[in-house]
Amino acid sequence: MDSKTPLPLTATQIGSLLDTYLEPVLSTRRTSEEPTRGLLLLDHPDQIFCLDWTNAISKSNAEMAFQFISKAPLAIKLMGTEGTRQWLLEAMDVYDREGLYPGSSVLGQIEGFAREYRLNNITVKLEEVKHILDIFVRGLSGREMAIQASSKIFTDTRNLYLPAKVNRFNDYQLNYTFYKTLTVHLWAQTWFGTFRRPGPDSPHLHEILSEYEDNGRALRLFNLLETFRLNACIERELPGLAREQHGLYPTPEIHDATWQAIIQHLQQEDATVIDSLDATSKLYMLQQPWPDPFPYQGEMSLESARDAIENRLEIDRMMLKKSLSELAESLLDQSQSDEISEGTDTRELQAVMDEFGNPEFTMDGESVPLPDDLEQLLSSIHQDIDSIPPEWLDMKGSDQHVDHPKSGESMSLGTSTAPDQGNVFYYDEWDFRRQCYRKNWCILTEQEVSAVYDDFAATTMEKYRHLVSDIKRHFEALRGENKFLKAQSFGDEIDLDAVITARSDMLTGVEMSDRLYSLMRKQERNLAVAFMVDMSGSTKGWINEAERESLLLLCQALEILGDQYAIFGFSGMTRNRCEVYRIKTFDERYNKEIEARISGLRPQDYTRMGVVIRHLGSILNTVEARTRVLITLSDGKPDDYDGYQGEYGIEDTRQALFEIRHSGIHPFCITIDRDAVDYLPHLYGPANYVVIDEIRKLPLRVADIYRKLTT
Repeated sequence: MDSKTPLPLTATQIGSLLDTYLEPVLSTRRTSEEPTRGLLLLDHPDQIFCLDWTNAISKSNAEMAFQFISKAPLAIKLMGTEGTRQWLLEAMDVYDREGLYPGSSVLGQIEGFAREYRLNNITVKLEEVKHILDIFVRGLSGREMAIQASSKIFTDTRNLYLPAKVNRFNDYQLNYTFYKTLTVHLWAQTWFGTFRRPGPDSPHLHEILSEYEDNGRALRLFNLLETFRLNACIERELPGLAREQHGLYPTPEIHDATWQAIIQHLQQEDATVIDSLDATSKLYMLQQPWPDPFPYQGEMSLESARDAIENRLEIDRMMLKKSLSELAESLLDQSQSDEISEGTDTRELQAVMDEFGNPEFTMDGESVPLPDDLEQLLSSIHQDIDSIPPEWLDMKGSDQHVDHPKSGESMSLGTSTAPDQGNVFYYDEWDFRRQCYRKNWCILTEQEVSAVYDDFAATTMEKYRHLVSDIKRHFEALRGENKFLKAQSFGDEIDLDAVITARSDMLTGVEMSDRLYSLMRKQERNLAVAFMVDMSGSTKGWINEAERESLLLLCQALEILGDQYAIFGFSGMTRNRCEVYRIKTFDERYNKEIEARISGLRPQDYTRMGVVIRHLGSILNTVEARTRVLITLSDGKPDDYDGYQGEYGIEDTRQALFEIRHSGIHPFCITIDRDAVDYLPHLYGPANYVVIDEIRKLPLRVADIYRKLTT
């Protein structure tokens, strides 16, 4: 053996390390011979691998660490170290979400995981292709639909539920095509009218099929027949995808004459879900075999589809009333003239249904073009019902109370009584010890700041009236700055660097460039910035007051530039209660309401920063701007009640900052923490943070940041 090759550890060395890592567990057991004996058979690198991971896991749970070290030798034999690492990380993810017993169960399923691991090179995971499928569905669908992982394949018309991974075929590309086929088929159910009804009072599929004695059998038959109809729709509308689908699963030959006639009818261009229901009624009583179901047709969850459609129609109805009211007011305002005396104008926006049940809007007999958002709303409604009831289009009562479809209570138009489904978000969190993410670990909610209408804004402006003029002068200078552009094809001066380069090119036989000039041009501003304001309990007292004063001064300055900006506060307690407070969003104008929200800022709980950075990064990425900036205002390092502190909190925050940088966002931090130089360079880099001794200097610092990022 080469003398430089490290020798495996001895039983004594392994036992000593295990005693250190697993002391809480081994103290209740007679001996640690079982893991020691297995580790002795491994090479030195594998021994070190196992012991390092045992040490890392023991910090979360000693029992999980013991289970791992006991089974690790077999896992390495079956999968090597990389497969063993993935097996362990999956077990720890389950432990994080569900607890010790489920996590230990995953560790006990080595052989099953090893079989799956060997399929990795052909397996397509949903998390790997989800972003592509999201774009794919967005291009197909008339409304937003989310893709979720599930053990069942179905849609509730709001979400598409797909398996977490696919390895049905012995080829990666074919498995990816199968994912697309699943996605298209579920989308087709929502687009081509599987769940569509004639009107809002018509019975749902669930009610129709529940009338059969064996409603499970009737549902399976309907699903199969509807798949034949949808396949024909896909073939007409998306022939390329249809060819890919046929490449995976050719349409089976049907020999029964009855089935042939029915399928031929369902494949006609004018066939609807009513034809599929009629065919179900005819074939249900026949005691003859059915064709095999299509592997991609999935299941049908009619109850969840019913609930989603009812909730959506309820909201769409209220939004339609409000939109039509606003359209009518806008058109009447535009059409009024001096010749029409007050009280004599009889112009009225009317909705006339065409032969297909679609509304056409007219005023004085002339067709009225609809805003894009109203057209999208009508399209969404038509995906759920064939025709819109006339009472939904009655604009005379649009300023009256609208009855709630379920409770019958009256409410003001435009006030949503449905729960806000969009203010709860799930985010991964980076565990540096395991070098992987904890999936959906943090639960974040968006909340409104309670506005306080007092004299705080007026008092602050009076208190800092001299500083306000100084701040405005700095930002006005930014607005008028010129940018020096080099290597231009025309300009005011010769660009010496460009001339030297061109001369060198000419001497070496390369064609000389004509971009030899420089010019000064007024800088085009195209910037969006989000401010992430620390509202943790540590800001109580003068820091909170200074933050509020600085935000008021900052808003005054930013209004001068006209850039897009938003302000969010953040706090929370533990991973289950991360909170972001909307102070000013990108689409809001600065006004007295924003001033009142700033006045209402109060210290809350802890400082879990990684999840907030990820959330605000996702918001910034939806804003159209050439330069996007996230500026954090904080008085200290990441910290939370449940162990999110020290190196763990810093590394998760650092990973979150890396993620948003990768998406094109520039992060910057302003802090009053005098110890920040110990950790901020590691988080933000040496040039992307500043420590100030007085938070009232914030607006001037922001002006410097703007200059740096836009020149």
